[in-house]
Amino acid sequence: MKQLAILFILSLGIISCQQNKTAYVNNSEIMEGFEKLEQTEERFTQEEEALKAKIDAMVAESGYQDLVKEYQSKQGQMSEAKEEELYNQIMQIQQRLGQQQQMNNQQFQKRKTAEMDSLVKLVKDFIKDYGKENGYTYIYGANESGNILYGKEDLDITEEVTKALNEKYSVKADSLDETSEAETKNDSVK
Repeated sequence: MKQLAILFILSLGIISCQQNKTAYVNNSEIMEGFEKLEQTEERFTQEEEALKAKIDAMVAESGYQDLVKEYQSKQGQMSEAKEEELYNQIMQIQQRLGQQQQMNNQQFQKRKTAEMDSLVKLVKDFIKDYGKENGYTYIYGANESGNILYGKEDLDITEEVTKALNEKYSVKADSLDETSEAETKNDSVK
């Protein structure tokens, strides 16, 4: 009986020594510090500007602005039939341009949302793998909604996770890959 009690006490001591390794990360800081996400956002900003320029070019090519100026300057001075014809022509162009812009915006937003969701998943998977590789039992995520109201600063691994994430998904390596791909394409064209 005495030996059983000693064994029980020893096993409790061993179990209590096995502590869970926990930490937390600030989700917002990781996303803000993730260079690949920043690069993707910059690319989408450039694409959005290109889409606006495309629509502006379509407006210019359509003669829409000239028709509107003509309509405004001659309104009330031309026959009712001619005025209505010009008005209908303006409305058709406006409708066509609006539909094209809406279609472009929908396609753009769909691609942007898919790519951003993919990057968020990439970060989540990375943190999960990081936790496994570094022996963590739990890695909590702090965010604006306050799911972690307090945590010891020495348990905050945001900076080291962000650094490891950027090392694994280096923007510089991606840029070099894209440059060498472009050079390869150019060489094959020549």
